[in-house]
Amino acid sequence: MAPGSLAAHRRGGVAWALLALALISASCASAGLIATDAAPGRDALAASRPSPAVSTLSPAAPATPTLSSSESLVATATVASVPVYPSLGAATPNLQLANPIAEGAPLTFLVVTVQSGWVEVDLPVRPNGAQGWVPLADLSITSDQYRITVSLLARQLTVYAGGAAVTSAPVAVGSPDSPTPIGSFYVTEVLRITDPQNAYGPYALGLSAFSDTYYSFDGGPGQIAIHGTNQPWVIGGYASHGCVRLANPDIARIAGFVPAGTPVSIGL
Repeated sequence: MAPGSLAAHRRGGVAWALLALALISASCASAGLIATDAAPGRDALAASRPSPAVSTLSPAAPATPTLSSSESLVATATVASVPVYPSLGAATPNLQLANPIAEGAPLTFLVVTVQSGWVEVDLPVRPNGAQGWVPLADLSITSDQYRITVSLLARQLTVYAGGAAVTSAPVAVGSPDSPTPIGSFYVTEVLRITDPQNAYGPYALGLSAFSDTYYSFDGGPGQIAIHGTNQPWVIGGYASHGCVRLANPDIARIAGFVPAGTPVSIGL
């Protein structure tokens, strides 16, 4: 996927949906997957981050707000349980998502479009690319100037702010037997990992992406993350079972300013 393709998709239509990296199991470093076993020493960074500009959307808002070409919208849940409808005008929801999730961080979505009191969003569930409609009244809308691209062939991650590249770093990606999924995703949660013996480095960015190889792994759903590593020699190679690994100084730098809800484009 080209670096600008995700932003163009959002502009044509226009989350942080929780991943508890209490949900990363010890196998993520060796297997590149997020599991559902609780693990100590991991903190969500929602409270410590600068808040993006808050939109003036109300439930009666008739259309998508005007954004710059480099911005996206993020919707954060404000109710205890968010109903997700399969289509605009559907009579009943086909999914109910709890808020908050796991360690207490809010459920958030990446916005696709806003229409007549409803918001179409990307969902942090299988299959990859799943979307649904949620009531605008259940959400708070913010804007996000950041986006991330990952090139699998170049094994390179780039962060953009306001449309300009601000940092880039080499990465390790999935092996041929368990490739990193390609597509348009978003950062579901930014986590600080305080256990010095962990395998994931000091930070991890949970993604709305799921492995196409593993539908369960060590009790988890095969969810993908961008994280550090205790094996820096694998950076630049095809080494994981799906996750994107960075050197610890690189993930620490990126996690310092990239918020949850940031769009992530993974392509060749």
